[in-house]
Amino acid sequence: MIREVAFVAIAVSDAERSRKFYQETLELKPGQTALGGAWIEYEIGATTIGVGCHPDWKPSRDGTSIAFEVDDIDAVISRLKEQGVTFEMEKIETPVCWMAQFRDPDGNKLLVHKRKTP
Repeated sequence: MIREVAFVAIAVSDAERSRKFYQETLELKPGQTALGGAWIEYEIGATTIGVGCHPDWKPSRDGTSIAFEVDDIDAVISRLKEQGVTFEMEKIETPVCWMAQFRDPDGNKLLVHKRKTP
């Protein structure tokens, strides 16, 4: 029986470029590293995101998406745009949340997300 998500992995082609994006642009704090820095884990709440560069593992524009929960979606979108991030999907509203989609330097889909309070 599946109990929880252990981690989400994101394939990247350039470890240093990705490290800079995830740590400087998204302001995530690195945790464990492996493969000489080609694999970096970021702990976000109870979720681990592994960003890795390996010759047998290629990024895909059609791969996994990650939605990052934020407190103030408008402030986060504004800050990311100031850092040069382009949004493919501007902020939309659904019955339960707001979200906006952008991509990392390898084209992996990422979202900022804000749940509505019930």
